[in-house]
Amino acid sequence: MAVICIPMAILVPVWVVAGRVLFGISGPMVSILAFTLGPVLLLLLLFAGVKTVANAVRVRPFGAPLKTSALLVTTYLVAFGFGFTVPDFGENGGSILTALAGESALGMSIALCNPLGIISIALSITVTVVCYRDAKYARH
Repeated sequence: MAVICIPMAILVPVWVVAGRVLFGISGPMVSILAFTLGPVLLLLLLFAGVKTVANAVRVRPFGAPLKTSALLVTTYLVAFGFGFTVPDFGENGGSILTALAGESALGMSIALCNPLGIISIALSITVTVVCYRDAKYARH
């Protein structure tokens, strides 16, 4: 986990902000997320990733604690889920879920995106705190 946490800290916010563009869905939500949730998620995951790597370098064998690794994976999966379900509006609106499952999935996409967004930010804050606590108490 310590090896992939910094690249994932960049990939996850990029997916959340602009993943829909890969499916031909673009609109004002890309810009909105690029200036709001994207930078917050990037900073939190980057702080957690850098601290995880710094903690892993200090111990043998190289690696992150199991609890921290599980929390990081959960955070990435929830954030990817948010990027998958967040709908855009406008001419090319919809979400990735609606692009794959059809317009009938728009209601489900809207229902899932808010909880997933809130949980992804909460988990990002939690994993950042846990990474710093791991360093403070040398949990490995």
